[in-house]
Amino acid sequence: MTTARSLLSSVLGPFRSTGARYGRVLDHPGALAFFLPAAVARLGVAMTGLGLLFSIQHASGSFAVAGASTAGFSIAEAVAGPQVARLVDRWGQTVTVPVIVAAHAAAVAAAITTAGSAPVPVTLAAVMVAGAVTPQPGALSAARWSHLLTDGPALRVAFSLEANVNDVVFLSGPILVTLASTSLVPWAGSAAAATLVALGGGTLSLQPRTAPAPRRGRGRGRNRTRTSLLAPDFLAALGVNLGLGCFFGAVPLLVTAAASARGMLSLTGLVLAVPSAASIIAGLVYGSMRATPRPQAAQLVATLVLTVAVLVGVAWPTLLGLAIMLTIGGTAIAPLLASSSQIVQATVDGSALTQGFTWINSASAIGIAMSASLTGALITHGGVRAATMPLVVLVLAAVASAALSFRYARTRSASDPSA
Repeated sequence: MTTARSLLSSVLGPFRSTGARYGRVLDHPGALAFFLPAAVARLGVAMTGLGLLFSIQHASGSFAVAGASTAGFSIAEAVAGPQVARLVDRWGQTVTVPVIVAAHAAAVAAAITTAGSAPVPVTLAAVMVAGAVTPQPGALSAARWSHLLTDGPALRVAFSLEANVNDVVFLSGPILVTLASTSLVPWAGSAAAATLVALGGGTLSLQPRTAPAPRRGRGRGRNRTRTSLLAPDFLAALGVNLGLGCFFGAVPLLVTAAASARGMLSLTGLVLAVPSAASIIAGLVYGSMRATPRPQAAQLVATLVLTVAVLVGVAWPTLLGLAIMLTIGGTAIAPLLASSSQIVQATVDGSALTQGFTWINSASAIGIAMSASLTGALITHGGVRAATMPLVVLVLAAVASAALSFRYARTRSASDPSA
């Protein structure tokens, strides 16, 4: 009996320790009050793109219009997101977020109601406005963590928690929006997504206690902001997330093509859920580490793991091989997201934190768009194997960026031991 208890304790010990670390972070005054609404809003954001695709395709009867709409939404979000974040930094979350949420909900409603009944450019314009004013709950929440916590290890745990939430919502969001759109009415998914964004974002804006103070200063403060957004560590983190986005952009197309070739399309969703599950586990491990690794070192290791994963896909371009690729690659996702947030928090001036976190998302979105278009064309002309080989080159951009950042951090540490 004693041996059994000892064995059970040794197995459950790490999980209890991890839970305790996350619990201590969430016990900070006001933390849970902004963390939960941000998670709700993030679930809505994860549902929005697919919800619009279902709504517009059904109303217009055209996959071309639906595809153009989702592309326009993503591009508008990637381009306008950092500019909207600049306004959030300048005027504060409590003032700007309600306006952004209201504009987003109105634009989604306009897109749904005009699809199929108004000229296509009108629907596309509404969709692009919705993308441009999509709240960035992940960036808003990360800015609040940076404001609330000053301890480096605690911030690592908080950002790991954020990465886990990101995995959960992007795992469950597409499932929920598909169920709503196919079981109820085609526009139900979009309506549910907009409602979650409004509820989560609105509740988040009612939490002034943990909101970073508005930064309306001019002059030298603006120069400091611009300089921090050009810091080598921050630019390298953008390169890392660009490469990670390339991985995200190629994966759905590769898996769908491989599954279709074997007549196993029904397994596509299950295979695509694999990296999120692996990332959740990796995020828990990264957040529970007793030692605090340099985020630059964590990024270098994680990008190398991502490259190994893609090489598995190149060598074994079947559905099973791609599933193994996603399992390996998934273990790199949460550490990359968490370490990127650590780098933003450490290098970007406080007056531009929301911008910094949003630029990370935009870099990933650009990588997704680039990789998806290239992968789709290569699959059409040469099959899955032909599309996996260029993905190695795209992901190596993340490795190169992480290596430069790691080298810069080591050089800086050697010249200034206190750094």
